[in-house]
Amino acid sequence: MKNNSIPVLYYHSVANHNKERPWSFLTCDITTFTKQMKYLDKHGYGTCNWDELYAHLQGVKQLPKKTVMIQFDDGFLDNWTVVFPLMKELNFKFTVVVTPEFIEKHAVRPFSNNTRENNMPEWWGYLSEEELVEMEASGLVDIQAHGYTHTWYPVSDEIVDIYDGAQIEPWLFWNDNIDEKAQWLTNGSLERISLGMPIFKNEKSLSNLKAFKPNKELIESCINSYDASKSKEENLLVQNKLRDEYSTSKKLGNYESDDEAHARLTKELLGTREYLEGILGKKVEYLVWPGGGNNKKVQQLAFDCGYKLISKGTELNSFNSKLTKISRVAAYHEFSPKVLNSYLNVLFLQLQIWRANGNQTIDGMINSVKRLKKMLKKR
Repeated sequence: MKNNSIPVLYYHSVANHNKERPWSFLTCDITTFTKQMKYLDKHGYGTCNWDELYAHLQGVKQLPKKTVMIQFDDGFLDNWTVVFPLMKELNFKFTVVVTPEFIEKHAVRPFSNNTRENNMPEWWGYLSEEELVEMEASGLVDIQAHGYTHTWYPVSDEIVDIYDGAQIEPWLFWNDNIDEKAQWLTNGSLERISLGMPIFKNEKSLSNLKAFKPNKELIESCINSYDASKSKEENLLVQNKLRDEYSTSKKLGNYESDDEAHARLTKELLGTREYLEGILGKKVEYLVWPGGGNNKKVQQLAFDCGYKLISKGTELNSFNSKLTKISRVAAYHEFSPKVLNSYLNVLFLQLQIWRANGNQTIDGMINSVKRLKKMLKKR
């Protein structure tokens, strides 16, 4: 352990899915999560919130050695219905980083450890404003920022793919249907994306410094040209011919101006703070990048917008390190066979904690496994 580094462990969702759903790959099953939390409790680990982590990093107040921070990204509904009751029982603090465009307008829903098909509205979706207020008021949950949109935008007029119903590209629906975005997990929105929609080269919202706005007429022409009986390569040829025609007539679309890009990025950062502070009645000063997307320019803009700590750091979260960028490690990994998943994830959690404490042997071992997986995928 080096200079009392605090492991930051992140999850997204905790539920039992009886089938694969869009975004369900982000979910840790309830049994595994429960075993992990009870393992931490049994072995004397404590938890901290963002202010306590910040004080530790700044050398103001040192946290005990066996302290972890537990984070949940995106604001899934099960963070309230499933996670909160267990964490309350263990007296574990945790943080949820949320995106305003995912937040629902909904009454507080009941706790439920039974995540079945017939009660999906009680556990699959996103948190509501009322639930965020309840969680924050408990003193255990620290609600912080995760960008305003958590989406993707085109960065050029290059058509890189065609939507044929097989891809999971929800942003193709989100960006034109913001009013329905918070319900996208359950409202069948992916089925409403037009087959043949061109997918332009794109980037995550907070790493995209100048978004491209395609001409809607071009998009409609591409959709109308789509022939499901033809291969994707054949359809791409047709769409690229259309693209060339629109290029000749200078009707491909427009890039954001510098002012428009700055306004969009500022809303992502400052707008998120203002929205959350408005409903929670507290300062929101900490940010986790949505999907990890960021760059040096938006990092500086985040600090200009008043954030004290941001994610995607590479150094240990050590006492008096004066860090402004924290490092995080995943707390869950899907193992096979599934019968061993819970056991292996308890072991994985402890390894990740040791790794985040500065154990170079374990860090090297995990990085080697990652490299091996990448090599196998390329074959």
